[in-house]
Amino acid sequence: MRAGAEAALVEFRRTRRRRYVEELDVMEILYRVYVGAIFAAIALGVLAGALHEAPASAAALDSIRVHAPPIFGIAVALGVLAGLRSGAHGGPLAIEPAEVQYTLLAPLDRSFALRPKALSQLRIAAIAGAVTGAVVGNFVFRRFPGSPVEWIAGLALFGALVPVAVLGAAMLASGRRLRPLLAGGAGVALVLWSVADLALGSTTSPTTMLGELATLPLQHGARIVLAGVGAVLALALVGAGLLRVGGILLEAARRRAALAAELRFTASVGDLRTVILLRRQLASERPRRRPWLRIGAGAGRPVWRRGWQSFMRWPLVRIARVLVLALAAGAVAVAAWKASIVLFVVPGVLLFVAALDLIEPLAQESDHPTRFELLPADTARLFRRHLAAPTAALVAVVLLAAAAAAAIAGDPLALGIGLVLAFPLGLVLACCAGFSATNDPFRFAGMTPGVGYGVAAAPLLVAAVAVGLPLLAARALWLHGSSPFTATISLGLILLGVAWVAALFLGELVAKRTAVQA
Repeated sequence: MRAGAEAALVEFRRTRRRRYVEELDVMEILYRVYVGAIFAAIALGVLAGALHEAPASAAALDSIRVHAPPIFGIAVALGVLAGLRSGAHGGPLAIEPAEVQYTLLAPLDRSFALRPKALSQLRIAAIAGAVTGAVVGNFVFRRFPGSPVEWIAGLALFGALVPVAVLGAAMLASGRRLRPLLAGGAGVALVLWSVADLALGSTTSPTTMLGELATLPLQHGARIVLAGVGAVLALALVGAGLLRVGGILLEAARRRAALAAELRFTASVGDLRTVILLRRQLASERPRRRPWLRIGAGAGRPVWRRGWQSFMRWPLVRIARVLVLALAAGAVAVAAWKASIVLFVVPGVLLFVAALDLIEPLAQESDHPTRFELLPADTARLFRRHLAAPTAALVAVVLLAAAAAAAIAGDPLALGIGLVLAFPLGLVLACCAGFSATNDPFRFAGMTPGVGYGVAAAPLLVAAVAVGLPLLAARALWLHGSSPFTATISLGLILLGVAWVAALFLGELVAKRTAVQA
């Protein structure tokens, strides 16, 4: 018995040592992210001072003053919707499994045990949002009337309140133990309320009132009061979430704790594919048992049919996410065209996130190397064929973003640019997502960690440049009175050539992998 106890003690110490090493690795990653964020903020500040943009016209100011608050309100409402859904599935707190097993089962108030964790999460979100808002304000004040202090302070406050309100909504939904259907319905109602404000030109939704804070230096009279009301309502939502944080379900907390621990580890090693799969498990995002449409055997080649069969089994939330990302990309492109060119980085990032969902057939094929090794077909050609269906879907997503931009701007020029760039951008985004989904995080384990991080971040950077650069060139020609299609056609052909080479390289790269290394 004594020998068994000693063996158990040795195993316990070994487990604690391994856990401590994993925590040190995660803390090292977080420290590097923190340092990188500081240097990125400094670089953005220097870039803002180097850019010299013309002040916005009176018509642009009137349009922004009327339409910007409800657009910001829709974005905030979508965030609140995501927070409510997360709370209905046990979020947003990621508690350690031991905390769930022992602390939450102890004879004490769960709110007392969970509130420090909730306050820490709120503090981190508020700081990150405030820094982001201040950086955006540093670019915006150069084109719009108002002092730099007003713009930077207003956008910093708005940036701090948005993630805090989202977390507050998640805590409230979790503490009240709302059903996913009820939580989603409340979030959708809030989004529709904000959309009605945009259509009617009114300010009645709480999120639209909060959106007034983002353009506070341009507002006057009652709109300033409404901005204050929106901020108070956001803080009230946070307070209600903190009061109800102890009502979390233990089963949901235990499940989320296990998944969150795996998610932190996979994120620390840069395994994006596993992060996506774990994130879907956290959100309880399961494929449909019955497809939206059945695709028969006569629909075309088997790889093409396999891709569309995967899309037909998407749950409604994934379809909504891709549509929202496309609409947001179009809206941000209009904001970059009219307000600040720095925002041209954002549409590519949003479309890249949508591409990670659409590349799922290729990613699933890559997850099973034993299976495709047994197929009587060339592996490189097989994976290149798997790019066809995602590329076609991404062409539709790009066109949807262009149509949204044309509707928001009231100018068909955006739709024309989208028609020219749709296929090149669709193929580039599919290749970028394919590289991310098939990336081996342990390939550069013996090298400098920065090499692995650079390889993991390269597809995202390429997607941001591929989308933003043609739009930036088209805007420059448009401002000088030339046709913007000259730049878009030339850059579209270049992107098409680059994407073709990337597709060939992607197929060869995946073909070299084997299930068992010799």
